[in-house]
Amino acid sequence: MSRVLPAHVLVGAAAAGLAVSLVLRLRGPGPLLLLLGAAAAALLLPPAARVGGAAVVLALVGWWWGSARLDGLDRSPLRADVGRAGRALVEVTGEPRVGRFNQRQPARVLAFAGKHADERVQLELPLGRAPPQGALIDLLAVVRLPRAPANGFDERTWLRRQGIHVVFRVDEWSATGRSRGGLAGFGDRLRRWLRVASAPGLAGERRAVLEGVVLGDDNGLSPELKQAFRTSGLYHLLAVSGQNVVLLAAGMLVLARAVGVARAWAHVAALAAIGGYVLAVGAQPSTVS
Repeated sequence: MSRVLPAHVLVGAAAAGLAVSLVLRLRGPGPLLLLLGAAAAALLLPPAARVGGAAVVLALVGWWWGSARLDGLDRSPLRADVGRAGRALVEVTGEPRVGRFNQRQPARVLAFAGKHADERVQLELPLGRAPPQGALIDLLAVVRLPRAPANGFDERTWLRRQGIHVVFRVDEWSATGRSRGGLAGFGDRLRRWLRVASAPGLAGERRAVLEGVVLGDDNGLSPELKQAFRTSGLYHLLAVSGQNVVLLAAGMLVLARAVGVARAWAHVAALAAIGGYVLAVGAQPSTVS
């Protein structure tokens, strides 16, 4: 039987607290005072009981943080503007998904109708040119609610789980000439580098297949080729998954050991590579779980 280490207990307690927040949320200043009191009490416990005390504190931290995070995802000031048209400054946070009649793209609104805003939205753009990921754009749009459930797909619930409560139906947009900065901006530049470096010398659908495998971007594939992947049961290869992360980490470990890097630093290099990859493709459940 495998031994349960203190680290396992602490991680399990934090995960349990996060899970409880899905059912019951903590609100108000009371939970924070309870958390501070529990942390103070844990410091006074005898050494033999300190792991248990730390587990209780971490469970409360997970419960409190999960509740705050879920409340943040459910908050939508732009919902009050549904049906209204206005100009907005928007930061594009993902690649477009091209459909039959339009294309949809995730974004974050920084300002709408002359007011400061900070909320995730989905852009609905006409077919054709789409803004690149990371661009700051000025646009004219109408605020709409996501579509109600239809044909077995509940777009409203699907977007809500991503913290998106409204859709911007875009009439026109123009680039401001600026890009987002910080860590997200670094991830955008890394994604562009991976797009170029992953398929040198290739073009057309051969390049699109490699981009799909590496970045999870299938926009370059024709509808016929997409259907062929679905029919063959191989469409999952065109989505970013844990398999990509495992292969990247294993490759980095082998490379680091081959050039004589110490084992500990090889693991650090693998973690850094995973972090960079997550920045490039986005913090999707399949890459962070």
